[in-house]
Amino acid sequence: MNLNNNDFITIGNKDESDLIIIWFHGYGSNNWSFEPTLKVINMQMNEAAYIIMPNAPLVNDKRSWYPLPTKDENNELLEDYQGLQASVNAMDNFIDGLNLDVDRKLIIGGFSQGAALALSMSFSSRHKICGCAALSGYMPCAKIYEKHDISVRDIFMSHGYEDKAIEYDAFQRSLKFLENKTDNIITSVGSFGHTINQQVANDLVSWFGQRIK
Repeated sequence: MNLNNNDFITIGNKDESDLIIIWFHGYGSNNWSFEPTLKVINMQMNEAAYIIMPNAPLVNDKRSWYPLPTKDENNELLEDYQGLQASVNAMDNFIDGLNLDVDRKLIIGGFSQGAALALSMSFSSRHKICGCAALSGYMPCAKIYEKHDISVRDIFMSHGYEDKAIEYDAFQRSLKFLENKTDNIITSVGSFGHTINQQVANDLVSWFGQRIK
């Protein structure tokens, strides 16, 4: 993945924050799409976080963090694990270039495809990450990661029963998979679609706040 390391926006004060959050947007979107929501979340946290939002590369005129799954002639899902790992490595290199304070707690998170990338990094990032927030996403390449230990054991997941982009069944399968890896999972579910409603935002603020303590 060819990531432009200068293509990111930030919220909060890098020098005075208690928590560092790196946030990945969804497929086809961009980092500005979550800037208003995360700005409000940080305000609710009394500006305790320094939030970094990179932009995914453009792939066929759409921003994508990793190669999308395809289907074979038998309609079986094919996932590109090598492509996903290349994206994880690119994000690790991106974090290297931020020169972050290693003594501050680092959380990764994202929405939809960005959530899937964050969950992948929970297994294979070389950085010390204390938590992962995955909103309306799924666990990619689960059959391969089944053989791996998870390094980020503190996870927040949200999903809507009415999600049409990534169906609720995918969330349930992902949750079941992750529950075999860690018992520190907080969930926020409800009757909403592929979005973040107020309850999820409130639950996320609470979860972030607990990571500061």
